[in-house]
Amino acid sequence: MHFTVETTEGPAAVPSPEHRWTALFFITEPGIGEVLPELAGCTTGLCTVRDNAARFARADVRVLGVSAHAPGHLAAFAQTRDLGYPLVGDGELTLGRALGVAEVTAGDRTLFARAAVILDRAGTVRALLHPVPDPERHAELVLDKLAELEADESDRA
Repeated sequence: MHFTVETTEGPAAVPSPEHRWTALFFITEPGIGEVLPELAGCTTGLCTVRDNAARFARADVRVLGVSAHAPGHLAAFAQTRDLGYPLVGDGELTLGRALGVAEVTAGDRTLFARAAVILDRAGTVRALLHPVPDPERHAELVLDKLAELEADESDRA
């Protein structure tokens, strides 16, 4: 499965042809916790990814955050949080639905549930992590799963 997506830094290929893995961090909406506390944690989750940037780089992972918004809506958020990685605006929910990401309803809007998808370079979904009940562990859960995938591949070699 291959896509070209619009990000806060311009178009990007999914999966990344330059990286061994692509990790997509799906969030409901930056700042939604102020309106709907039960959906809070998006900012925390995305910041845990930022704070683990060196670990993702060592694992040869292209990181993208994904939200059901236009990239323009997300650009200011990404810049003020100094995320260091782009956010994908998937306003039509196309990418998330193709990857099987769960959705939530907030009022009259459909948003993504907090989840993560790991793709290999060929575009094969190697892991779909949902639910992610603790946003403070979002990055850690993906890093743990990547370590498992690496170990499995080493065992096969």
